[in-house]
Amino acid sequence: MSGTIDSINTIAKVADRIQAFEEVIKQSDTIQKTERLGALFHEVGRSYYKAENYEKALFNLSKAIEIKHEFSDKTTLNKSLFLKAFIYQRQEKIAQSYQMLLEIISANQSDLHTCYAYKTLAEIETEKGDFYKALGFLNKALSNETFSNNNTFKSELSRTILWVYGAMYESGTSVQPNRDDLAIVQLHQKVIEENIEIIAKTPFNLASTYNNLGIVYDVFGEFENSLKFYKKAQSIYKDLEDSTYELLDVILNIGVIYSRQKKHTLANQQYQRVINESDDIDQIANAYDNMGYYQTAISAEEKLPYFEKAISIVLERENILQEFQLPTLAEIKQSGYEQDILIYLIDLVAHYVQAFKQEKEKSYLIKAKKTVTLIDQLVSLIRYETDTEASKLFWIEKGVNTYVLAVEICYLLNDTASAFYFMEKNKALLLQENIKTFQTKLTSDIPKESLEREYQLHYDVLTLEEVFQQHLENAAWKEKYSVKNKEYQTFMDSMKRVYPEYIKTKQKVAITSLEAVMEEFSAKETAFVEYILHETDGYGIYYDTDEPIFFKISDVPAFQKQLKTLQAFMTKRRMKPSELKAYQEVGYHVFQQLFPFENAAERLKDKKITIIPDEALQYIPFELLPTQQSGKLSEVYFVNTVETSYLQSFSLFQQIKQKQNSPTQKLLAIAPNEFEDSTLPTLTGTEKVLEFLSKYDVSVLLTKEEASKENFLKYRNDFEIIHFNTHAGLDTNTQTPWIAFNEEKMSLNELFGLENQADLVILDACKTDDGINLSGEGRINLSRGFFYNGTQSVLASQWNVNEQAGNEILQEFYTEIEKGTTKSKALQLAKLAYLTKHDRSQNTPYYWAAFTLTGSTNSLTLQPVQNYTYIVIGIAILVFLVLFFYYRKKILA
Repeated sequence: MSGTIDSINTIAKVADRIQAFEEVIKQSDTIQKTERLGALFHEVGRSYYKAENYEKALFNLSKAIEIKHEFSDKTTLNKSLFLKAFIYQRQEKIAQSYQMLLEIISANQSDLHTCYAYKTLAEIETEKGDFYKALGFLNKALSNETFSNNNTFKSELSRTILWVYGAMYESGTSVQPNRDDLAIVQLHQKVIEENIEIIAKTPFNLASTYNNLGIVYDVFGEFENSLKFYKKAQSIYKDLEDSTYELLDVILNIGVIYSRQKKHTLANQQYQRVINESDDIDQIANAYDNMGYYQTAISAEEKLPYFEKAISIVLERENILQEFQLPTLAEIKQSGYEQDILIYLIDLVAHYVQAFKQEKEKSYLIKAKKTVTLIDQLVSLIRYETDTEASKLFWIEKGVNTYVLAVEICYLLNDTASAFYFMEKNKALLLQENIKTFQTKLTSDIPKESLEREYQLHYDVLTLEEVFQQHLENAAWKEKYSVKNKEYQTFMDSMKRVYPEYIKTKQKVAITSLEAVMEEFSAKETAFVEYILHETDGYGIYYDTDEPIFFKISDVPAFQKQLKTLQAFMTKRRMKPSELKAYQEVGYHVFQQLFPFENAAERLKDKKITIIPDEALQYIPFELLPTQQSGKLSEVYFVNTVETSYLQSFSLFQQIKQKQNSPTQKLLAIAPNEFEDSTLPTLTGTEKVLEFLSKYDVSVLLTKEEASKENFLKYRNDFEIIHFNTHAGLDTNTQTPWIAFNEEKMSLNELFGLENQADLVILDACKTDDGINLSGEGRINLSRGFFYNGTQSVLASQWNVNEQAGNEILQEFYTEIEKGTTKSKALQLAKLAYLTKHDRSQNTPYYWAAFTLTGSTNSLTLQPVQNYTYIVIGIAILVFLVLFFYYRKKILA
């Protein structure tokens, strides 16, 4: 049959080839599965693929795969699996393609299709924005001796690794430069250089590789190396047909390098060339944006036309010379360049603010406020419609800068209410962002038509809302908005019945107003403070029943250094007298910056404060801040006079509070103490924890082998309190938080979608609240996973907990809870009890300050187990005594 297949494959016309193959199949015994029959179905499938009849191609390939599974030759099986995966990609069925590729690599073969399966998986993960997972696939491929010893395979894998790093560090991403990455890039650069003749067989790939090397060296500030590789890419692209776009893209990159080197004449020559030669409106707009952004010889006012022109060009406005008007959301959506326009708008608003500072003209602030409001709407639209983590790579870092800038605009306009909105919106976006992986997984099961309908309705609602807000008195617009919003909600309700978990990920966080929060904090003893912080700017809003205080944190770069110093001190087990003095000084300076108003320590005294921190502040328990520069340190800590709790955002907490939890049991304790993973040490204090917890009624204690991931999944939805006494940490590659069970770890991503009924989760573990703090992504920590699933509050440690001190504080915490004390007060009293009992060597913040409470502060009902044995014995003794004296009295009578 192989001869027949080969002869048919020589037929030129695909339709004739398909007909010939179908005739052979009709004449074949299709019941008896043979390797030749599998090969025949593969060739039929391949021919249908060439004819772009994908459904019939998949049908025949499925038959080929079914037959090939019966035989030992995995190479031919992989060939059919890879083609099927490729067709799925053409159909944009990425999840199905992914599964085919995983099946290929699971066979651990060393054939061409296995190598390309690893490569394709890496490409999919890169498009999703999961760069570390992409690199993991490629490194696993390189660990295969056959691939690493074959220069063709090795150079192709190295080329793809450089492509991943190029995507990771491309301008506008939120990934921080890591020198280890540069060293890895240079190793793969060497592989490319040693095998240049292999890569050069495909000049386009070589040019692309040079461009990626230019991007990486650019990010690390090695501009001469960057220029060298950009120019190599340029020299290849200029000789290739159909590569004009790529050539001009490289020229844009060269222009940016010249701009950063302050060679503005050379830079402008590159930008002007793109403007003159490109027929791509986005490239032209990008050139104008760069020309405005990097010029230093002109004022901010003179730069504005460049950004306005970039926006007008990409929107394809007919008369660009007319006075610039901000586009509507509908106009932006129609252009198809939402993410590009977002960047141009961000540059525009930043220069409106600069123009105000230079010209002292308030009209620029008014324009800035309107622009930042449009950016906020656009960010919401982009985030909603982007179902992969790639969204954060492009705009989240810019988005964070923009929300800080928005707050600055409000500060200059003295608009506290709007500033509060932008602070809350910033946090709502960041807190929702890392559910994208979970969301993407759920999206793969939903028909494309349904998703498109959802996106269109959501866009229609946003557009009508924008118009309605401009015409609040217009009944017709109000009616249109109301009808469309109802249609959207009805559609989402119908989706929720079929795809409840997916709809949960798409829930829009309603931003709580400052007025509503102030009403909640009307009691005299309550207060709140919310911050927004970036590398160079920071602001806060404080309220305690008087007028809210809207303040700016001064000299933020110096303040950031103070926070790092404070972090280093607070995790030291022991401090010398000189270190304690230095700690008190820097801690007091931080306190003054965070509460920069008159008599702050006295005003905060005996308050119950809710803190909404941001960025680096999320790493600092405020309880350890000294409120005086002198005096005995243990007596001037913030914790001495202030009851403290935290929220990730008011708006998100309002959403969490709406969930009505209905636990059926009281306390679940999970304490593995021993682990199958040999890298995790035994926890020696677990027995004391379990002994203490066993005194409470209706408790289930899982230890050793019973403290398994399977049992957690079984019991997670039944208990009011869930207490983990275990290890936790960060994955070294992905920086994703995990928590350990006896037999395996559970990652933060796995936590999403696991609903629970808990009022309180206690994460009594090493580094349980120490998530990675990526700019634009906020705190990624285990607490968020539990909050997402319905938990009302989380008590977690900020650093490696000292077992003895941690157990002592938690036992005192439980004792206070048992008395009916609120959770926040119970934690304050537990910490103060520890400070009272221990001397200077064991009362540094390292020992007592690690635990923080986030979420609800309400009290819980917790009853100790009644010892019925002693009760029965006591009753028996009492009865005996009564009878004894009764009969004794009777005898004496």
